[in-house]
Amino acid sequence: MRRACLLLFLSVSARAWQEPQPALLDRVRQRMAENLARLPNYTCLETIERSVRRQVNDKLVFRDRIRLEVGFIESEEMFGWPGASHFEPDFLQRIPSGGASGIGSFGGWTHVLFGSSAPGFTYAGECTADGRRGSRYSFRVPLSSSKYEIRFASRAVLSAYAGSLCVDPDALDVMMVDLHAEDVPPAVAPITGVSDVIHYARARIGSAEFLLPQQDDLAITDAEGNVNRNVTRFTACRQYASESSLSFADDAAAAPVPQKNVQGLKLPEGITLDLKLETPITFDDFAVGDPITARLIRAIEASGVSIPKGATVSGRIWELEQYYQPEKYFLVGLDFSSLTFAGGRALFHARLVGPRLKVAKRVDASAMGAETTNTAYTERNGLDIDDAPSRAGAFRVAGGKLRLSRDVHMILETQSDNQ
Repeated sequence: MRRACLLLFLSVSARAWQEPQPALLDRVRQRMAENLARLPNYTCLETIERSVRRQVNDKLVFRDRIRLEVGFIESEEMFGWPGASHFEPDFLQRIPSGGASGIGSFGGWTHVLFGSSAPGFTYAGECTADGRRGSRYSFRVPLSSSKYEIRFASRAVLSAYAGSLCVDPDALDVMMVDLHAEDVPPAVAPITGVSDVIHYARARIGSAEFLLPQQDDLAITDAEGNVNRNVTRFTACRQYASESSLSFADDAAAAPVPQKNVQGLKLPEGITLDLKLETPITFDDFAVGDPITARLIRAIEASGVSIPKGATVSGRIWELEQYYQPEKYFLVGLDFSSLTFAGGRALFHARLVGPRLKVAKRVDASAMGAETTNTAYTERNGLDIDDAPSRAGAFRVAGGKLRLSRDVHMILETQSDNQ
């Protein structure tokens, strides 16, 4: 009896794999078309972890983490910060440079591969995705039909590409899309390889389930063998409405952010903001884009502006990277942009100016709330402010770990919007 049951199981499994492959692909196409037709505008929390490998024999090293809001609205990808009131045009230009970058993995590829101008597919045998067996279908798109854009520095060109789908023959779902650029044009000659693997699964949006991307692995290789890799995960997906707030209950760095309809004054340039951090920040738990708060520790009475001591200062992390040369250190950028207090709200644009670090002798850096060792600090909470141009200023923290405590002291100076 046991042997008979085993033979029956194998027989049923074999029938699924013996289905004519063109017929199976047609059924997958039909199911994907239904999925796209019913799919509402939706939005997810996108977390990008960027790593780099210098030279062929080096190890892949984790560089930074970025958290943002991505929406697929009327068949277009849109981006914004978590907790913001709206998506922003040209938002991706605000993401720190470095590492791999790309768009289309959230919703664009399903429309390209299953829309009215989809490429032709050829059965290419069996495949495995996330531990499940499937059927593989390969495709290729020539440059003349391609909308696949590759960006390098300030240059952008279209490239041919090829790849494959791995589909579940029982559920009729796409489990994985694996694609790579072909014949990268000479205009971006430093790039020798681009590969992108997108994993899909069903997720609930509103009262129904839809096939959505879950993870995207993107790698870009240059002529010297350097590799920049992104691992992007999509979580907390929900239906989007125009009045929706771009916030999530499971955001690891949830912190108060200003509400979108609160009126406030605009601080003129040249005003000093003396504040202390209220959100403890660690490299392991926080990401670029996470909201943070601080507290004003000295009242502002200047240029006709009166703001009391204790006002809440709100902002975001805009840079949080680790480096290993010439020794390990972290680069931290905190962008504060608003003050809230009993009398109202004030908006501002500011740059970090102090307190400056005076390098004289080596002392324990724990005085500024950073878990580091053998770091040169000679004043409490002194910041080794990075001199590289940046929109809000950044500072360095040396050592193997990063933990900024609540009492880190910062001095900001307001600037005009065009600085």
